[in-house]
Amino acid sequence: MGKRRTLYTRLFVSFTLISVCCILVLATVIFYLYRNISISNVNKANQNVLLNTETVFTNYKEIVQNYTMDFYANPNINSLMMSGDTEWSDQLYNALSQVRGALVVNQYLENAYIFGVDKPVAMFENMPLSAESKQELFELVKGSQLVDSPFLWKAVMNDGTPMTLMIVFYNDMAFAHSEYYGGVALTVNLGKLQKNLFSQKTEESTRYAVLDEQGSVLMHSTLSGTSLDAEMLSRVIASPYERGSFVYKGAEEPQLITFIYSPRDKLWFLSETSYKDSVRDISRLRNILVLLCLFLIAAVSVSANLVSRRIYQPIRRLFGNIFHISGNQEALRFGNDLDAADLELEMIGAKLKQLKKESDDSALMRWLLSPHSDASHAETPRMNICASGGAYCVCVLDAIQPSQDDSPTATVEEIIAEIEAAFSGRGSIQSFRPHQGGAVIILSEVSAGSLGDYALYRKKWEEIAAWLSEAGASHVLGISGLTSDVGLLRPKYSEGADCLQYIKFHQQQNIVFADDIIHLNSSPMPDSTLEPVLQAVRHPDQTDRIPQAVERLLAVACSYRAESATTALSRLAFELSRTAAAGADAWHAEFWDYYREVWQIQSYDKLKSWLEECCFAALERLANIAAIRTRSLAAEAVHYIREHYHDPGISLNALADKLSISPAYLSKLIAEEVGSSFPDFINQLRLEQAKSLLVTNLELDIREIAARVGYGSSTYFTTQFKKRYGVTPSKWRMNHILQSK
Repeated sequence: MGKRRTLYTRLFVSFTLISVCCILVLATVIFYLYRNISISNVNKANQNVLLNTETVFTNYKEIVQNYTMDFYANPNINSLMMSGDTEWSDQLYNALSQVRGALVVNQYLENAYIFGVDKPVAMFENMPLSAESKQELFELVKGSQLVDSPFLWKAVMNDGTPMTLMIVFYNDMAFAHSEYYGGVALTVNLGKLQKNLFSQKTEESTRYAVLDEQGSVLMHSTLSGTSLDAEMLSRVIASPYERGSFVYKGAEEPQLITFIYSPRDKLWFLSETSYKDSVRDISRLRNILVLLCLFLIAAVSVSANLVSRRIYQPIRRLFGNIFHISGNQEALRFGNDLDAADLELEMIGAKLKQLKKESDDSALMRWLLSPHSDASHAETPRMNICASGGAYCVCVLDAIQPSQDDSPTATVEEIIAEIEAAFSGRGSIQSFRPHQGGAVIILSEVSAGSLGDYALYRKKWEEIAAWLSEAGASHVLGISGLTSDVGLLRPKYSEGADCLQYIKFHQQQNIVFADDIIHLNSSPMPDSTLEPVLQAVRHPDQTDRIPQAVERLLAVACSYRAESATTALSRLAFELSRTAAAGADAWHAEFWDYYREVWQIQSYDKLKSWLEECCFAALERLANIAAIRTRSLAAEAVHYIREHYHDPGISLNALADKLSISPAYLSKLIAEEVGSSFPDFINQLRLEQAKSLLVTNLELDIREIAARVGYGSSTYFTTQFKKRYGVTPSKWRMNHILQSK
């Protein structure tokens, strides 16, 4: 009884193991997916902080830039720049007091310089620069356009200490051909600005920093006294992306690094967060998954037990029937269910095979050796083959395309008569009609050597084949080799029948000799013989070469055995069926379907036509796919953006849903089509339209223009406009008005 439960135990263990593996795989996928989502959320939060930091930094630049514009526009300061006259006056005192007040109110502003046409004319310095640095700064401001403001500059203090400062200036040189009439420059102490830029609580573990393009730390938060890792900074500035993140494993614990790049300011903004803090929720998820897995394992064990019982019942009945058929009811005593059933099935199969062989041998011998085709003749006299000691051969005659009427019968009789006439006096003919349109003919020598030499014997058969072609008969001949051994009658019949398989590979040939087949190549046809056909299908400009390629392939197939040639052609048809397909299910079944199809084809024309149909069917599938791919999703998306960029609600996700693709794939398509990201492309279109409205609709104020092009905030619009074109919208409009005058 224990052995009869072996199969049930195997089923139960198999179902349980499969279920447990699926649960563990699913839990692992969920764990890593949740971990990636957690890291992604931390990255998004850090990027938002960095974007806010960049915005605040931009606002401070705007403030300083506005100071320079106001100072430059002051008539007294402007007069001082033009004349260089520093003679004291109340007006000059008031103007310079404004400059001094700006330095006092904004602690991060260190120095203010008023440059004349040829030299500095006035300055306020909390951190005095060396004379060389002042002159260098004057030359920089004089030779720079307004769009170059602000810029980073390595200065030297009066005491020789080097220091990196941010220079914000105004000189009214909006274009390269503008004249220089003086300028105003303010220096920003980045060390003091960072106190305003970074405001963090002491319990926070994330550090922030601002880098220049060389990787030097310009500003940073002061949560820890340890400096940022130089290798990590080098990796950030070497990144080809403007936004990104990575896990950096330095000498200490791993850190999650998030960064963004500001092309306008040429600065990197980065955050450094402990990797453990970014995945702190994972431990709780792990505990939940462990409990859930234990519960599911218990549930699937119960389910596997029930399923195994339900499956085992019919299998046990099936095994009982097998043992009943075999008559060996005691088989289960000597093995388990599967082994015993397998052994009994092998024995039953062997018995059936032996019975079939005996039946085939008996039927074939009666068929070959009987002069009658009527099944009612239970006993048939044995033929008198090789009675004279001579040789004989078997000719298998078959119709390639048998007709539905009785005309093939007359044609077969004519062919048999022609064969009798050809070998009259040399051999005796015995013919059999196993089916309509075909015949088996045994040609025996009248006396030993009466058929003459082999060349004459072969010539007679070739003359008969030529007569068949001239008569328009659709019959083919398979000729076995000569032998005098009557015991080889059945193998010789198989030889003749096998010869018919080679007819399909030969153009305008209706006879094949078994003696020729033994010299054919029995190795597999190489894949290189199929490649010309596949190339003609894959290249639309070579479709006219498909018939020629198929003909050349069949010409090569003539030199191989039928099995090798059939396998190669089946493989070709299978590859063509998979052309332009996403995948192939049950490919073994499909291959053998093609193999049977090729094997059953009898004529060259039909085989050639079938292969060409396979080629053109694959070609049509490729053409259909090419036509579908001509519909460019990228062009459609760009067109939609150009039509709706002024809509404040336009978003990547909404457009992706409209086009039925993923946001990530849509973002990639847009980037490849226009060379910029989705937000940048939207901003570009909006700013270009805004630039046009600024000079064509002078009655509109900045807020109205921002709303028309899709910005919800005029402040954000001004920031983006200045970031792209170097000046504020108001200044752009003013410059255009002045230029037009």
